Amino acid sequence: MTRVKICGLTNEDDVALCVKAGVHTVGFVVDFPVPVPWNLTKAEAGSLIDKVPPFVSSCVVTGGPVEQTLAVAKVTRPDIVQLHFQETLVEVKELAHLLGLLGIKTIKALRINSDGKCAFEIPDPAIAAWALAETEISAVVVDSYTTTRPGGTGVTVDLSTFKTIQQGIDLPVILAGGLNSENVLQIIHETNPYAVDVLTGVEKGPGRKDPAKVYRFMQVIKASDVGEKV
Repeated sequence: MTRVKICGLTNEDDVALCVKAGVHTVGFVVDFPVPVPWNLTKAEAGSLIDKVPPFVSSCVVTGGPVEQTLAVAKVTRPDIVQLHFQETLVEVKELAHLLGLLGIKTIKALRINSDGKCAFEIPDPAIAAWALAETEISAVVVDSYTTTRPGGTGVTVDLSTFKTIQQGIDLPVILAGGLNSENVLQIIHETNPYAVDVLTGVEKGPGRKDPAKVYRFMQVIKASDVGEKV
């Protein structure tokens, strides 16, 4: 089964939409260090996370210094924190341990640019993933990266790079970047990701999800799991 995270939720209606559509994890961008259209305050995100029902996971996407990230986690109390900025390996290691003590899982995004390099202190994706797998994180997210936007780029990741990362570590590897209902079926067949993470591919505008796109995306995912055509 391919799990689905829909990220960049900003309002209660979209949380309810995603839950009803069968999304496994709902994502909220909180106190992100650079301007993005989906950024919420800790209080806003905490209020929305309170609306997430049992058996649906909540994920806060954030970044920055250790103390700032811990403050976000302590106020919002998500199931998962996704580190999606310029955290160092040392910071990732510390955060994964400290968040674990709070009962919160940590996942780390490896953001890959068009040259196949990571926006990380270790530019080689395979080596970076191996180093991260030695920490206490629970999964790696492979996402695209551009100089104008740190996430939600709408740009797909090179699938051979994704598969190299998959083959090099035992952790779950999540695929993000440029996914939509038109391309996700073929991408799943090629890569068999643990989960897929979609943001702009199910929006009608920044911070507003499109119900038709959300339901169509989930329909494609469910069909792919049972081998049906869509």
